[in-house]
Amino acid sequence: MDISVLGLPQSGKSTFLKSLIKFNDSQELPEICTLKINDDRLKEVGKLLGHNKLSYPEISFKKVNILSIKNNKTTELKEIESIQNSYGLLLVIRCFENNHSNQILSDIDEIITELIFSDTVIIENIIERRKNNTKGKTKQELENINAEIQLLETLKLHLEQGQPLNSYTLPKTELKKLVGYNLITLKPIFVLLNYDQDRSIIESNGDITKIKNKYCYPAKLEMELSELSENESEEFRQSLNIEPRQDYKVLKSLFKAMGKIIFITAGEQEIKGWEINKGDNSLIAASKIHSDISKGFIRAEVIEYNTFIELGSWNNCKKEGKVKGNGKEYIVNDGDIINFLHS
Repeated sequence: MDISVLGLPQSGKSTFLKSLIKFNDSQELPEICTLKINDDRLKEVGKLLGHNKLSYPEISFKKVNILSIKNNKTTELKEIESIQNSYGLLLVIRCFENNHSNQILSDIDEIITELIFSDTVIIENIIERRKNNTKGKTKQELENINAEIQLLETLKLHLEQGQPLNSYTLPKTELKKLVGYNLITLKPIFVLLNYDQDRSIIESNGDITKIKNKYCYPAKLEMELSELSENESEEFRQSLNIEPRQDYKVLKSLFKAMGKIIFITAGEQEIKGWEINKGDNSLIAASKIHSDISKGFIRAEVIEYNTFIELGSWNNCKKEGKVKGNGKEYIVNDGDIINFLHS
């Protein structure tokens, strides 16, 4: 899953990424920062199966500087294209000591407004291309083009009212028509509130608590703590009453905000976590592993994670009748342990 990282100048985008990949302040970030979601559930399954051959889902981050390159049109277009090709957006918002709630909300609004403007331009260009591509079309093709233009005009009006596209309710059939356009504000958005003082000040603010899909994260402190040994870091956290494993927790929160879940395959060779969208069925899950499994799909044997941990093995789960055989339309739950039977 590819995530674009955006933020106003000095918001802490680089510091956030360095804290995740364990770089110090003087080290230069790679263009793409890829991290594993070290889901504890895989470790627990591994303990029961007696091996630690674990494979985790990954998230890749790319810092995008669209908000600080206004004088370079070529670079700006390249950055917009990069955002379009990402799965979702992470907005780094500065919540420093001298930033009041009004400024924090204003920073979010400034970023969203810029993205709305970019989507408006994208839609205008698509509409123009569609209108210039009617020559030689059949009556049915022209009707389809006109319907598409009408939908785009409706979305453009929504954007011009200052609203991102993910706030506009669209039926699934209409959403499918928009997939190839890679509209930016249709993507899921996650807000990272980068603080440097007491987080309770942020969490107690009524306006800020209304922000959806957010996480309070002390990027500079986490970057500094990542340079210490594990024991030193733990002692420092305890002395300041800071929760452990903030890097893991923010990634898990981001994963959830992007509408993703993890299912697990557990064998003697490997225990692996697979990323799918929430609401995906077992046939889609099977295709993530291999197209041959989905083509020859017979059924999905599923054990709920907590049940597996409680009973300790596949055999015990089978004896207790806890292994459920499901068809192609079974909706996979987060943490499901699945064995796919296929021809």
